Amino acid sequence: MSASPLAAAHAAPLAGPARHHRGGHRTGVTLAPSRAARSVARAASPLDDVRAGDLISLDFGEDDNAKETRRLIAREWLLEVTETMETPASVRGICRGRAFVLDGTSMRLTPAPEPSQPDLASEPWVRRAYPEWHALLKRLEVDGRYPAPTATAIAAALPNGGVVARGGVTKITSYDELKARVAAEPGFWRDGTPPRAPPMTVHDHATLNAGEILATLRGHRGVVMCQLWAGWEDADDDARADVHVVQPVDAPFVTRALRDAAVDALTDGSIGIRCVPIAGMDPAKGLTALVHASKSPFAERAEHLASFGAQAALVAGSPYYQLLVGRILGYETRNIEAHVAEKGGVLTAAIVAEVAKDLAALVPGNAPPTTPWRDAFAPSFDYLVADDEDAAVRVFESAVVGDE
Repeated sequence: MSASPLAAAHAAPLAGPARHHRGGHRTGVTLAPSRAARSVARAASPLDDVRAGDLISLDFGEDDNAKETRRLIAREWLLEVTETMETPASVRGICRGRAFVLDGTSMRLTPAPEPSQPDLASEPWVRRAYPEWHALLKRLEVDGRYPAPTATAIAAALPNGGVVARGGVTKITSYDELKARVAAEPGFWRDGTPPRAPPMTVHDHATLNAGEILATLRGHRGVVMCQLWAGWEDADDDARADVHVVQPVDAPFVTRALRDAAVDALTDGSIGIRCVPIAGMDPAKGLTALVHASKSPFAERAEHLASFGAQAALVAGSPYYQLLVGRILGYETRNIEAHVAEKGGVLTAAIVAEVAKDLAALVPGNAPPTTPWRDAFAPSFDYLVADDEDAAVRVFESAVVGDE
């Protein structure tokens, strides 16, 4: 990975003319201000060029040394914009799984009202396509483990009182731009980590799992894993209170990609979804989604992953399983070999032969998997459902549609 896959995306402080938005989506029409409005035109806001669907980084003037002590996912304050409002200039979005409002005048980030906070446990797409996850979230709510941390706790931990520093709004990418990049150049999200690759940047890491899911929905991968719940991340009260402990599913665009996968599975049927706990353990210890092509041999390979409780955020424990999982996920051979070596293992000829034999036995006589297995994305949630209650009933058997 000699260059960041997001290098082509905008990465400069934002500024520009204000545009009107309705319901969090661009209307395609710029409204001319009235005569009175023109006479008292407001000053340009750093948020004028921000659009629904953008991922922006917010700099609160925090010391770089403090950031370096945290995991990559928590080193920056990233906001997945869900809605923009012109009067007053502000944006609403998701940061670490919670909803916030960024005021374009004061540039202060504050929690959105509680009724508008995301609640995945109440989402019909979660209930229909990820029933085991839905049941787990309902139980975790009762136990006080979800959501954690709260938006209020996150806001209290923001540096500089939650006020963004001057020039501190930077666009990283957008959901549409990420989809386009995955479709055109899928290698970063398909092939695994190359040998001697430079350290991953915060921005690459932020959208890695979402891009992997999108690569599967586009047909460039046959199977992908996503950690829906990492029980080890909230093993005690201190961990639950730490705003820098982020569940993997709360990384930018991950729930949006999972929602598109749900729509794909429930309408087109070309996508299959399995929710898998750690073998022999309570799903509260760990739960992973396997999103896969429904066609053979990808479906059989996903089923095999499920049979031994593979988890997205846990490293397979032996060279055999590391090779097996890497093959099923479609990683390049040299990248799998580098991963095994990094973990201190060795791939012997016997291990390689055993993995090949076991994979062949899943679908006897079938040809090896080939990608891309389809040549376009299926219609997304925003295209098929959005705010249409009738469409929601058709897809989810419920008219309740969330906006996380």
